[in-house]
Amino acid sequence: MQPRYSGRVQDRLINQLERQEKRQAFQQDRFFKFKMNEIHNKLSQTLLMEKIIETDNPAAVTDSILKCLKKLLNVSQFDFDYFIAPIRDMVPRPNRHSLYITQYIMEVLIDDPSVIEIYGTDEEIYRVVNDIVSQVNIKFERAEEEILAQLGRNKSIKPGTSEYELELDRLMRKRIGEPQKNQ
Repeated sequence: MQPRYSGRVQDRLINQLERQEKRQAFQQDRFFKFKMNEIHNKLSQTLLMEKIIETDNPAAVTDSILKCLKKLLNVSQFDFDYFIAPIRDMVPRPNRHSLYITQYIMEVLIDDPSVIEIYGTDEEIYRVVNDIVSQVNIKFERAEEEILAQLGRNKSIKPGTSEYELELDRLMRKRIGEPQKNQ
């Protein structure tokens, strides 16, 4: 008699991968909520200072970049994947959020009436965007690790409980600042 294959191993693997993707999406969402203003300021400044974007109205370009970041927070997974599809194979192992911002610059911002010209290849623009996002993310992850270590030392709060989540949120707000509201 042959053993029947039930597919449980593949189901468990698929469920584990889906949980991992959701956890990463949650972490990236939290990162962008807390650090949107910092990313916005550094990205706007860098794009204008390095003369990647030539404009006669820097304030309008800055507002457009902020609009991109807010849209990034609220976009559905399907729309996100569809938007980055033309450039997703541009670099090996890309940061998906940096790809989204790069595609926004190359597709939407280039048509903005206040933008005169955008200089550089897609890869060069991606590198500038990804450097900024990575720098901010490294600082954010360090702060988050310190907060988690601090919570780990507190024996009265157990991970996974609502008290733990509330304390984590309180410490994040105290250390990093208030998160950006979804609009």
